[in-house]
Amino acid sequence: MSRRAVISASPLDVSDELIDFIAGFRHDPVGFVFAVYPWGEEGGDLHDESGPDVWQLDALEELGRQVRACASNPLLPAIQIAIASGHGVGKTALISWVIQWFVSCHMDPTITVTANTLGQLSTKTWRELAKWHRRMIHADWFQWTATTFYLKDRPETHKADAIPWSKERSEAFQGAHAKHLLTVFDEGSAIDDSIWVAADGAMTTPGAIWIVCGNPTRNTGRFRECFGRFRHRWTVRQVDSRTAKKANLAQIQGWIDDYGEDSD
Repeated sequence: MSRRAVISASPLDVSDELIDFIAGFRHDPVGFVFAVYPWGEEGGDLHDESGPDVWQLDALEELGRQVRACASNPLLPAIQIAIASGHGVGKTALISWVIQWFVSCHMDPTITVTANTLGQLSTKTWRELAKWHRRMIHADWFQWTATTFYLKDRPETHKADAIPWSKERSEAFQGAHAKHLLTVFDEGSAIDDSIWVAADGAMTTPGAIWIVCGNPTRNTGRFRECFGRFRHRWTVRQVDSRTAKKANLAQIQGWIDDYGEDSD
């Protein structure tokens, strides 16, 4: 998995070579993440980074495995992955990579992204997407706005949308049964169950993907049930923040010292 040299590409002058390079990762999100971001490059803001954390690679590898299985057998159920962890482990970075992989490697995708609150969605989830957008070797293909991330040549149909959830507008998460469908919930434990039910309805689309990340802060609700009653439908991951290289280990140890390891 090697990263190409950066090529300045306008939406009207994109080389076939670069298109083929990016398209080659359609079933390989791990390869995409290593190839399009400047890991370890001198002078870049990832110059001291060799790649994703171990848990992030595990999640990307599992996603790729299921994507390849669905490509071989479209009768398989939708891909549903739920990840629970504490703060600061890199969940939002993972979400950004998955969105950018999907929008880069699928034609006219329907990508719906929401979070527990408008503040989380706009200042954290979507802001993180902008940060990783700037780092992509094919960044010039796309435009980031406060609510949409789109292919410049196809702004109406080839895009990801940041949509604040509302009980009164749950139909926005039904996905319209598009051919290429990705739904992302950030901090999913605080997203109302009615939005989960609406998203459920879109998962009849062959190859649909639903990624949910969050802190396990509630003992009821659909996020909790991903790890319980509905575990047979979900691939689940639970990340110990103490093993994550981006987590603030000193702060975590301070909480353990203050309250004990088993305290909420």
